[in-house]
Amino acid sequence: MAIKLSALPPIATPLVHAWLAELPADQRAALAAATPSIGPLLESAPYLLALAQDNADWLVVTLADSADGAFTDIIDTVEGATAATEEELAPILRIAKGRTALLAAIAETGGAWTTAQATAALSDLADAALDAALNLLMRRAAEKGVLAIPAEQATAANSGLAIFALGKHGGQELNYSSDIDIVAFYDPEKAVLADPGEATKIYSRMIQKLVTLMEDRQAHGYVFRTDLRLRPDPGSTPVAISFDAALAYYESRGQNWERAAWIKARACAGDRQVGEAFLRELAPYVWRKHLDFATIADIQAMKRQINIAKNVGDIRVEGHNVKLGRGGIREIEFFTQTQQLIAGGRDKTLRVKPTAHALAALADANWITPKAATELTQTYWYLRGVENRLQMLRDEQTHTMPASAEEVAVIGRLMGEPDLRAFETTYRAALERVVGYYSELFTEGETLGSGEGNLVFTGSDDDPGTVETLSAMGFANPSKAIEMVRKWHYGSYAATRAAAARAHLTELLPALLATLGEAGNADDALLRFDDFLSRLPAGVPLFSLLRTHPDLRRLLVQLMASAPRMSEAVIHRAHVMDGLIDPAFANDVTHRDVLIAKVDAFLAESRSYEEVIDRARIIGQEQKFLIAAGLLSGTVSATGAGEQFTALAETLVNRLFGSVRTEFERRHGRLAGGRVALLAFGKMASREMTVTSDLDFILLYDAPDAESDGDKPLTTNHYYTRLTQRLVAAVTSPTGEGVLYEADMRLRPSGNAGPLATSIGGFRAYHRDNAWTWEHLALSRARVIAADNAFGAEVDAAIAEVMSRSRDVAKTIDDVVSMRALMAKERPARHPFDLKLAEGGLVDLEFIAQSAQLVAGKTIGLPQALTARVLARLAETGLVPEGARLAEIHLTYSTVLQVMSSALVSPFKDEAWTDAFKELLAGLTHYPDFGRLELDLLQMRGEVSAAVAKWYETAWGL
Repeated sequence: MAIKLSALPPIATPLVHAWLAELPADQRAALAAATPSIGPLLESAPYLLALAQDNADWLVVTLADSADGAFTDIIDTVEGATAATEEELAPILRIAKGRTALLAAIAETGGAWTTAQATAALSDLADAALDAALNLLMRRAAEKGVLAIPAEQATAANSGLAIFALGKHGGQELNYSSDIDIVAFYDPEKAVLADPGEATKIYSRMIQKLVTLMEDRQAHGYVFRTDLRLRPDPGSTPVAISFDAALAYYESRGQNWERAAWIKARACAGDRQVGEAFLRELAPYVWRKHLDFATIADIQAMKRQINIAKNVGDIRVEGHNVKLGRGGIREIEFFTQTQQLIAGGRDKTLRVKPTAHALAALADANWITPKAATELTQTYWYLRGVENRLQMLRDEQTHTMPASAEEVAVIGRLMGEPDLRAFETTYRAALERVVGYYSELFTEGETLGSGEGNLVFTGSDDDPGTVETLSAMGFANPSKAIEMVRKWHYGSYAATRAAAARAHLTELLPALLATLGEAGNADDALLRFDDFLSRLPAGVPLFSLLRTHPDLRRLLVQLMASAPRMSEAVIHRAHVMDGLIDPAFANDVTHRDVLIAKVDAFLAESRSYEEVIDRARIIGQEQKFLIAAGLLSGTVSATGAGEQFTALAETLVNRLFGSVRTEFERRHGRLAGGRVALLAFGKMASREMTVTSDLDFILLYDAPDAESDGDKPLTTNHYYTRLTQRLVAAVTSPTGEGVLYEADMRLRPSGNAGPLATSIGGFRAYHRDNAWTWEHLALSRARVIAADNAFGAEVDAAIAEVMSRSRDVAKTIDDVVSMRALMAKERPARHPFDLKLAEGGLVDLEFIAQSAQLVAGKTIGLPQALTARVLARLAETGLVPEGARLAEIHLTYSTVLQVMSSALVSPFKDEAWTDAFKELLAGLTHYPDFGRLELDLLQMRGEVSAAVAKWYETAWGL
């Protein structure tokens, strides 16, 4: 089936007519039918006309075929090449390149291929040519006795040498006359060479010969100009280095521009299996654990340097650089790659190579709008089409539009536009569209001024204009503010010692001071920020983040005033703010399944047991911060926050336990038939955890008395005790990423005096014969959070048996009353808002519900239910008529305690209760002011105390 080509705008074609006149009649007739399309193209492009003249026979056959079929034949020829020498292979590759260039130009300008298809074809040819060259070089190496593998296995795929395509070649979107940027690394562990000690030397010679095969100009031209300068430290390293050396370089000295380059990296030739393994190892370098907003400033600086070095200017047509100029291809690539770098460490769906695919992925993940993705994709391919036409005229590696209107008109006609003005209008509109999106991400840097006036902090005297500006912003003492800012610029704090940090802070200052000025009391807000800054260990990441996101600036200033615990979290780990700008934030903090999936995805990146431990702390701290932020912003209710804090803890404990067991079994083996379960108590069991909650749990097991089958066997008791110790250490041990949770194991049988792990038989016996009433109270809401097979059901049955046992009601109630009196004496309330321990507080509500479960569990009919649900049920059964009101009070108490724990570092110190925090607390509990909340809480405590006394009195008669 012949290629279907659209006609190009007609022009005079004397050169094409002269060539056709020289051809045999049958060829002339075959080509004449295509002249409305190929005539203007070949007349405008001397390079393509020469290719057509050299390949007339092939062109006639190709035009009668399909474009895809013709290209498949070219690739088959290259892949099937069995040349014995470089001299035999060189013309095969060069003829293939020339024919691909001619085919791609005709098919793209004639509409048979899109620009995307044309660039993909050029990329595929580059891959095939590299493989063909390396296959030849491996055969030659086998002939010379250099290899340790049989000659029949001497192929590129078995070479141990991986060739990576970077840039547009890596993204399979190679432009018409592009270099190919390749990097070559070898795996020293693959036994390919007879003398492994000579690996660098042998592989480097292969690469040097391969480059010669690619780019030497001979009778049929060249294949591809080949650039090796994107390898690590190209000025001092050989052209082929080992994987270990490459990884060591990237992990210790790699730059952001190199991370950007490796986004599109692809194992394009050679030993692809080895290449894919390397890319997996390199992924943590390219895709960081935390969102990396410093990258924006770094890439922005690269863009500025390009603009200066290339002298690219404003939007124009004549002389405009379609790649590097304003609104050009590079700005679309930077727009895309920067956001991939920022978020790709957390979201694997963003780790795609082609620009168009990356834009689609960013839209799917809500980093950009679908409209932005569509418009930028269309504009990208439009500009790539212009770029291809610039280069196909003379096979020049140019990106600059011609300087004259006549020459610009040639490009317009090859784009299918006969009218110069219309083409210029379309081209300018494309550039302006790119600039619009690009400028939203990359500002050109803020000056030392603001919309309100000067902000200059250099010199020793106060600048009068700056004093005036600060006064207008709301600062009562501008001179004090200037002195403080000047101190920052002198690098007085660790966060501002680095030159890069001070540069970021300088550009952040106008917006920051404006935000502080809006805080209500600008001078106090500035003092709080100064205190915050004085304890911040590093400034660049946070300053970059705050420059880019004004909402986060406002939030941080608010947190400093009303939620110091949150600002402390930022001081210690600035990355916890990353998730606040993630489009998925609302889902993360309100949906259990989304939270669990996020934790699992983050932990799945771990490459070792130690990294699991660290990553658990990173994601744990971040998600606790985000849930707390959701609570304090009103996005999440107190009940929802408790459920999410618990879901996070439960997921992390489960995943850590899995890793602990795997590591433990590697050393000590398994106990045949052994089963374990983790039983949660307290707030974890009732799904009411706060940001500061400990983990109350015990480990139960069921196993025969035996020894484990590992290299270091352990008896049953020792085995599970050690396993429990390892789990507790995995949860509680401080690492470079901090502590995950504190763990409380005191609710195990016999408390601190008992073994860390308890057999199910021992658990049953203890609760049958020796447990105290308070231990059965705790058991009333215990919950299995992890279990092997059906063991969880057995634990549930054991708990049910304890809870359903007949009791001496009078003794049980007496025990509860005595216990509460002892608690009031030994652990009195520390503050009027210590609503947990205060008389008429949360503990009293819990004691009503838990004691009721012990003495009237059958009547209630809600085993292991939450406190609020039990209280409501007590009202339904008539046991506690005030139960529904008590459930409402329980919710209010829980909200206050959740907010206090999320916002305050020292909630029981009066100085922590600032006006800003009181206002926040009143708002989140739906009160018009703090005074009303305070009065109502006092009344609620009285109601609870009265209900408690009444319950203990009436319960005796049950």
